[in-house]
Amino acid sequence: MNSILLASNVVSTGIAVFKPLYWLFGKCMGLLMEALGNQYFIAIIIFTVVTRLLLLPLNVRQQKTMARTTRLQPKIQKIQKKYPDPKDRAQLNQEMQELYAREGHNPMQMGCGPMAFQMVFLMGIIGIIYYPLGYVLGISAVNDGTTAKSIMDVILPIYQGLTGDPEAKITYFQLNILENFSAYKDALVANFSDIFTAERCDAIMAYRDGMNLFGLDMTAIPHWKDGIIVIIPIICLITSLGSSLISTLIQKKNNPAASQQMGSMMMMMLMMPFFSFYISFRFPAAVGFYWIISNVVAILQQIFIFKQYPPRKTQARLMIENTIERRSREENIKKIQ
Repeated sequence: MNSILLASNVVSTGIAVFKPLYWLFGKCMGLLMEALGNQYFIAIIIFTVVTRLLLLPLNVRQQKTMARTTRLQPKIQKIQKKYPDPKDRAQLNQEMQELYAREGHNPMQMGCGPMAFQMVFLMGIIGIIYYPLGYVLGISAVNDGTTAKSIMDVILPIYQGLTGDPEAKITYFQLNILENFSAYKDALVANFSDIFTAERCDAIMAYRDGMNLFGLDMTAIPHWKDGIIVIIPIICLITSLGSSLISTLIQKKNNPAASQQMGSMMMMMLMMPFFSFYISFRFPAAVGFYWIISNVVAILQQIFIFKQYPPRKTQARLMIENTIERRSREENIKKIQ
Protein backbone atom coordinates (compact mmCIF):
# COMPACT_ATOMS: atom_id res chain seq x y z
CA MET A 1 0.00 0.00 0.00
CA ASN A 2 2.79 2.38 0.90
CA SER A 3 4.44 1.94 -2.49
CA ILE A 4 1.14 2.65 -4.25
CA LEU A 5 0.26 5.79 -2.30
CA LEU A 6 3.70 7.26 -1.80
CA ALA A 7 4.92 7.53 -5.37
CA SER A 8 6.89 10.76 -5.64
CA ASN A 9 5.75 13.03 -8.45
CA VAL A 10 3.71 10.19 -9.92
CA VAL A 11 0.07 11.21 -9.82
CA SER A 12 -1.93 8.45 -8.17
CA THR A 13 -5.67 8.38 -8.77
CA GLY A 14 -6.21 5.29 -6.62
CA ILE A 15 -6.53 1.57 -7.20
CA ALA A 16 -8.90 0.89 -10.09
CA VAL A 17 -10.85 -1.96 -8.45
CA PHE A 18 -11.66 0.26 -5.45
CA LYS A 19 -12.73 3.36 -7.39
CA PRO A 20 -16.47 2.53 -7.13
CA LEU A 21 -15.93 2.32 -3.36
CA TYR A 22 -14.11 5.68 -3.38
CA TRP A 23 -17.05 7.18 -5.27
CA LEU A 24 -19.63 5.72 -2.87
CA PHE A 25 -17.75 6.78 0.26
CA GLY A 26 -17.02 10.17 -1.28
CA LYS A 27 -20.72 10.79 -1.93
CA CYS A 28 -21.63 9.75 1.62
CA MET A 29 -18.87 11.94 3.05
CA GLY A 30 -19.98 14.90 0.95
CA LEU A 31 -23.58 14.57 2.12
CA LEU A 32 -22.46 14.20 5.74
CA MET A 33 -20.23 17.25 5.59
CA GLU A 34 -23.00 19.26 3.99
CA ALA A 35 -25.41 18.20 6.74
CA LEU A 36 -22.82 18.86 9.48
CA GLY A 37 -21.71 22.26 8.24
CA ASN A 38 -18.33 21.08 6.87
CA GLN A 39 -17.35 19.28 10.10
CA TYR A 40 -14.84 16.87 8.53
CA PHE A 41 -13.81 15.07 11.71
CA ILE A 42 -17.35 14.58 13.00
CA ALA A 43 -18.16 13.01 9.63
CA ILE A 44 -15.17 10.63 9.95
CA ILE A 45 -16.28 9.68 13.48
CA ILE A 46 -19.82 8.94 12.24
CA PHE A 47 -18.38 6.82 9.41
CA THR A 48 -16.29 4.82 11.86
CA VAL A 49 -19.10 4.28 14.38
CA VAL A 50 -21.52 3.17 11.65
CA THR A 51 -18.96 0.70 10.30
CA ARG A 52 -18.35 -0.77 13.73
CA LEU A 53 -22.08 -1.13 14.26
CA LEU A 54 -22.33 -2.98 10.95
CA LEU A 55 -19.52 -5.25 12.15
CA LEU A 56 -21.21 -5.94 15.50
CA PRO A 57 -23.27 -8.99 14.35
CA LEU A 58 -20.13 -10.54 12.82
CA ASN A 59 -18.16 -9.94 16.03
CA VAL A 60 -20.95 -11.40 18.17
CA ARG A 61 -21.05 -14.47 15.94
CA GLN A 62 -17.28 -14.79 16.24
CA GLN A 63 -17.57 -14.55 20.03
CA LYS A 64 -20.13 -17.37 20.06
CA THR A 65 -17.93 -19.51 17.82
CA MET A 66 -14.99 -18.97 20.18
CA ALA A 67 -17.19 -19.97 23.12
CA ARG A 68 -18.30 -23.14 21.30
CA THR A 69 -14.67 -24.00 20.50
CA THR A 70 -13.74 -23.53 24.17
CA ARG A 71 -16.59 -25.80 25.28
CA LEU A 72 -15.40 -28.50 22.88
CA GLN A 73 -11.76 -28.18 23.92
CA PRO A 74 -11.78 -31.16 26.36
CA LYS A 75 -13.27 -33.44 23.69
CA ILE A 76 -10.79 -32.18 21.09
CA GLN A 77 -7.87 -32.83 23.46
CA LYS A 78 -9.21 -36.32 24.19
CA ILE A 79 -9.22 -37.16 20.45
CA GLN A 80 -5.74 -35.68 20.03
CA LYS A 81 -4.41 -37.85 22.88
CA LYS A 82 -6.06 -40.86 21.29
CA TYR A 83 -4.05 -40.33 18.08
CA PRO A 84 -0.62 -38.95 19.06
CA ASP A 85 1.14 -40.67 16.15
CA PRO A 86 1.39 -38.48 12.99
CA LYS A 87 0.64 -41.61 10.97
CA ASP A 88 -2.89 -41.57 12.40
CA ARG A 89 -3.53 -38.02 11.18
CA ALA A 90 -6.28 -39.11 8.79
CA GLN A 91 -8.15 -40.94 11.57
CA LEU A 92 -7.73 -37.95 13.89
CA ASN A 93 -9.13 -35.58 11.26
CA GLN A 94 -12.06 -37.91 10.61
CA GLU A 95 -13.03 -38.07 14.30
CA MET A 96 -12.63 -34.31 14.60
CA GLN A 97 -14.99 -33.81 11.67
CA GLU A 98 -17.48 -36.22 13.22
CA LEU A 99 -17.28 -34.31 16.50
CA TYR A 100 -17.93 -31.01 14.74
CA ALA A 101 -20.84 -32.55 12.82
CA ARG A 102 -22.43 -33.91 16.03
CA GLU A 103 -22.03 -30.58 17.78
CA GLY A 104 -23.11 -28.50 14.78
CA HIS A 105 -19.86 -26.56 14.96
CA ASN A 106 -17.87 -25.05 12.11
CA PRO A 107 -14.44 -23.77 13.28
CA MET A 108 -14.02 -21.91 9.98
CA GLN A 109 -16.73 -19.48 11.11
CA MET A 110 -14.11 -17.78 13.28
CA GLY A 111 -12.47 -16.70 10.01
CA CYS A 112 -11.52 -13.25 8.88
CA GLY A 113 -14.95 -11.79 8.12
CA PRO A 114 -14.73 -8.74 10.41
CA MET A 115 -11.10 -8.09 9.45
CA ALA A 116 -11.86 -8.36 5.73
CA PHE A 117 -14.78 -5.95 6.13
CA GLN A 118 -12.53 -3.51 7.97
CA MET A 119 -9.95 -3.70 5.18
CA VAL A 120 -12.61 -2.94 2.56
CA PHE A 121 -13.81 -0.03 4.68
CA LEU A 122 -10.23 1.20 5.05
CA MET A 123 -9.88 1.29 1.27
CA GLY A 124 -13.02 3.43 1.10
CA ILE A 125 -11.58 5.74 3.77
CA ILE A 126 -8.41 6.02 1.67
CA GLY A 127 -10.57 7.34 -1.15
CA ILE A 128 -11.96 10.03 1.16
CA ILE A 129 -8.62 11.02 2.68
CA TYR A 130 -6.29 10.78 -0.31
CA TYR A 131 -8.58 11.80 -3.16
CA PRO A 132 -10.98 14.35 -1.61
CA LEU A 133 -11.07 16.73 -4.60
CA GLY A 134 -12.22 14.03 -6.99
CA TYR A 135 -14.52 11.93 -4.81
CA VAL A 136 -15.82 14.19 -2.03
CA LEU A 137 -15.92 17.57 -3.77
CA GLY A 138 -16.87 16.01 -7.10
CA ILE A 139 -14.06 17.57 -9.19
CA SER A 140 -13.84 14.45 -11.32
CA ALA A 141 -11.28 15.91 -13.76
CA VAL A 142 -8.48 15.54 -11.18
CA ASN A 143 -9.11 11.78 -11.18
CA ASP A 144 -8.07 11.63 -14.83
CA GLY A 145 -4.39 10.70 -15.05
CA THR A 146 -3.60 12.98 -17.99
CA THR A 147 -5.31 16.03 -16.50
CA ALA A 148 -3.78 15.36 -13.10
CA LYS A 149 -0.31 15.18 -14.69
CA SER A 150 -0.88 18.55 -16.36
CA ILE A 151 -1.91 20.06 -13.01
CA MET A 152 1.17 18.51 -11.40
CA ASP A 153 3.41 20.20 -14.00
CA VAL A 154 1.93 23.58 -13.02
CA ILE A 155 2.06 23.24 -9.23
CA LEU A 156 5.40 21.43 -8.86
CA PRO A 157 7.61 24.53 -9.48
CA ILE A 158 5.45 26.49 -7.01
CA TYR A 159 5.80 23.74 -4.42
CA GLN A 160 9.56 23.62 -4.91
CA GLY A 161 9.63 27.37 -4.38
CA LEU A 162 7.62 27.04 -1.16
CA THR A 163 9.98 24.40 0.21
CA GLY A 164 13.13 26.12 -1.04
CA ASP A 165 14.19 22.79 -2.51
CA PRO A 166 14.45 22.60 -6.33
CA GLU A 167 14.47 18.82 -6.06
CA ALA A 168 11.39 18.58 -3.80
CA LYS A 169 8.87 15.89 -4.74
CA ILE A 170 5.10 15.97 -4.33
CA THR A 171 3.43 13.09 -2.57
CA TYR A 172 -0.32 12.72 -2.13
CA PHE A 173 -1.23 14.88 -5.13
CA GLN A 174 -4.77 15.94 -4.12
CA LEU A 175 -3.82 16.43 -0.47
CA ASN A 176 -0.90 18.56 -1.58
CA ILE A 177 -3.30 20.79 -3.51
CA LEU A 178 -5.47 21.10 -0.39
CA GLU A 179 -2.51 21.86 1.86
CA ASN A 180 -1.06 24.56 -0.43
CA PHE A 181 -4.17 25.73 -2.24
CA SER A 182 -3.69 29.40 -1.30
CA ALA A 183 -0.31 29.34 -3.06
CA TYR A 184 -1.57 27.35 -6.06
CA LYS A 185 -4.94 29.05 -6.57
CA ASP A 186 -3.99 31.80 -9.05
CA ALA A 187 -1.95 29.45 -11.26
CA LEU A 188 -4.64 26.76 -11.22
CA VAL A 189 -7.41 29.21 -12.10
CA ALA A 190 -5.28 30.72 -14.88
CA ASN A 191 -4.39 27.37 -16.44
CA PHE A 192 -7.49 25.29 -15.64
CA SER A 193 -10.35 27.79 -15.39
CA ASP A 194 -12.91 25.15 -16.42
CA ILE A 195 -11.86 22.90 -13.54
CA PHE A 196 -11.08 25.40 -10.80
CA THR A 197 -14.14 27.62 -11.01
CA ALA A 198 -14.90 30.23 -8.35
CA GLU A 199 -17.47 27.93 -6.74
CA ARG A 200 -15.07 25.00 -6.63
CA CYS A 201 -12.27 27.17 -5.26
CA ASP A 202 -14.56 28.25 -2.42
CA ALA A 203 -15.47 24.60 -1.78
CA ILE A 204 -11.79 23.60 -1.68
CA MET A 205 -10.98 26.38 0.81
CA ALA A 206 -13.92 25.38 3.01
CA TYR A 207 -12.86 21.73 2.90
CA ARG A 208 -9.28 22.79 3.66
CA ASP A 209 -10.46 24.69 6.73
CA GLY A 210 -12.48 21.67 7.85
CA MET A 211 -9.32 19.53 7.96
CA ASN A 212 -7.85 21.71 10.67
CA LEU A 213 -8.32 20.17 14.12
CA PHE A 214 -7.46 22.35 17.13
CA GLY A 215 -4.90 24.16 15.00
CA LEU A 216 -3.41 20.92 13.62
CA ASP A 217 -3.20 20.60 9.85
CA MET A 218 -4.45 17.08 9.25
CA THR A 219 -3.34 17.10 5.61
CA ALA A 220 0.28 17.23 6.80
CA ILE A 221 2.46 14.17 7.42
CA PRO A 222 3.50 14.09 11.11
CA HIS A 223 7.17 14.62 11.91
CA TRP A 224 9.04 14.97 15.18
CA LYS A 225 10.32 18.37 14.01
CA ASP A 226 6.78 19.68 13.46
CA GLY A 227 5.93 19.93 17.15
CA ILE A 228 2.48 19.12 18.51
CA ILE A 229 1.21 17.18 15.47
CA VAL A 230 3.23 14.13 16.66
CA ILE A 231 0.46 13.73 19.24
CA ILE A 232 -1.55 11.97 16.48
CA PRO A 233 0.86 9.00 16.05
CA ILE A 234 1.38 8.82 19.84
CA ILE A 235 -2.35 8.61 20.58
CA CYS A 236 -2.68 6.15 17.70
CA LEU A 237 -0.06 3.92 19.37
CA ILE A 238 -1.70 4.19 22.81
CA THR A 239 -5.19 3.34 21.54
CA SER A 240 -3.84 0.49 19.38
CA LEU A 241 -2.03 -0.97 22.37
CA GLY A 242 -5.20 -0.59 24.45
CA SER A 243 -7.29 -2.39 21.83
CA SER A 244 -4.75 -5.22 21.50
CA LEU A 245 -4.41 -5.63 25.27
CA ILE A 246 -8.18 -5.80 25.83
CA SER A 247 -8.55 -8.24 22.94
CA THR A 248 -5.83 -10.47 24.46
CA LEU A 249 -7.42 -10.41 27.92
CA ILE A 250 -10.84 -11.25 26.49
CA GLN A 251 -9.41 -14.16 24.48
CA LYS A 252 -7.72 -15.44 27.63
CA LYS A 253 -11.05 -15.28 29.48
CA ASN A 254 -12.86 -16.97 26.60
CA ASN A 255 -10.32 -19.75 26.24
CA PRO A 256 -8.24 -20.38 29.39
CA ALA A 257 -6.79 -23.51 27.77
CA ALA A 258 -4.98 -21.28 25.27
CA SER A 259 -3.23 -19.26 28.00
CA GLN A 260 0.01 -21.13 27.33
CA GLN A 261 0.06 -19.61 23.85
CA MET A 262 -0.59 -16.09 25.10
CA GLY A 263 3.11 -15.21 25.06
CA SER A 264 3.46 -15.66 21.30
CA MET A 265 0.00 -14.16 20.68
CA MET A 266 0.93 -11.10 22.72
CA MET A 267 4.04 -10.57 20.62
CA MET A 268 1.95 -10.70 17.44
CA MET A 269 -0.61 -8.29 18.88
CA LEU A 270 2.10 -5.84 19.93
CA MET A 271 3.52 -5.79 16.41
CA MET A 272 0.42 -4.21 14.88
CA PRO A 273 0.24 -1.17 17.24
CA PHE A 274 3.91 -0.36 16.65
CA PHE A 275 3.45 -0.91 12.93
CA SER A 276 0.53 1.57 12.96
CA PHE A 277 2.74 3.97 14.95
CA TYR A 278 5.39 3.76 12.22
CA ILE A 279 2.84 4.13 9.43
CA SER A 280 1.34 7.20 11.17
CA PHE A 281 4.56 9.03 10.37
CA ARG A 282 4.34 8.03 6.71
CA PHE A 283 0.80 9.15 5.94
CA PRO A 284 -1.18 12.37 6.50
CA ALA A 285 -2.39 12.94 10.06
CA ALA A 286 -6.01 12.38 8.97
CA VAL A 287 -5.21 8.65 8.58
CA GLY A 288 -3.86 8.52 12.14
CA PHE A 289 -6.99 10.31 13.35
CA TYR A 290 -9.18 7.68 11.67
CA TRP A 291 -7.17 4.89 13.33
CA ILE A 292 -7.52 6.58 16.73
CA ILE A 293 -11.31 6.76 16.41
CA SER A 294 -11.45 3.21 15.07
CA ASN A 295 -9.36 1.94 18.01
CA VAL A 296 -11.50 3.75 20.60
CA VAL A 297 -14.72 2.41 19.08
CA ALA A 298 -13.18 -1.09 18.87
CA ILE A 299 -12.29 -0.98 22.58
CA LEU A 300 -15.83 0.04 23.53
CA GLN A 301 -17.27 -2.62 21.23
CA GLN A 302 -15.07 -5.37 22.68
CA ILE A 303 -16.08 -4.43 26.23
CA PHE A 304 -19.77 -4.34 25.22
CA ILE A 305 -19.62 -7.78 23.59
CA PHE A 306 -17.75 -9.26 26.56
CA LYS A 307 -20.31 -7.84 29.01
CA GLN A 308 -23.30 -8.91 26.94
CA TYR A 309 -21.92 -12.33 26.02
CA PRO A 310 -19.74 -13.48 28.94
CA PRO A 311 -17.92 -16.77 28.18
CA ARG A 312 -19.58 -19.00 30.78
CA LYS A 313 -23.12 -17.83 30.08
CA THR A 314 -22.52 -18.03 26.34
CA GLN A 315 -21.15 -21.57 26.65
CA ALA A 316 -24.11 -22.64 28.83
CA ARG A 317 -26.58 -21.12 26.37
CA LEU A 318 -24.84 -22.83 23.45
CA MET A 319 -24.90 -26.15 25.29
CA ILE A 320 -28.68 -25.87 25.71
CA GLU A 321 -29.14 -24.83 22.07
CA ASN A 322 -26.94 -27.70 20.83
CA THR A 323 -28.80 -30.23 23.00
CA ILE A 324 -32.17 -29.07 21.66
CA GLU A 325 -30.85 -29.10 18.08
CA ARG A 326 -29.32 -32.58 18.46
CA ARG A 327 -32.52 -34.02 19.94
CA SER A 328 -34.51 -32.44 17.12
CA ARG A 329 -32.24 -34.10 14.54
CA GLU A 330 -32.57 -37.45 16.30
CA GLU A 331 -36.36 -37.14 16.33
CA ASN A 332 -36.40 -36.34 12.61
CA ILE A 333 -34.22 -39.36 11.86
CA LYS A 334 -36.61 -41.61 13.85
CA LYS A 335 -39.58 -40.26 11.90
CA ILE A 336 -37.86 -40.95 8.59
CA GLN A 337 -37.04 -44.50 9.65
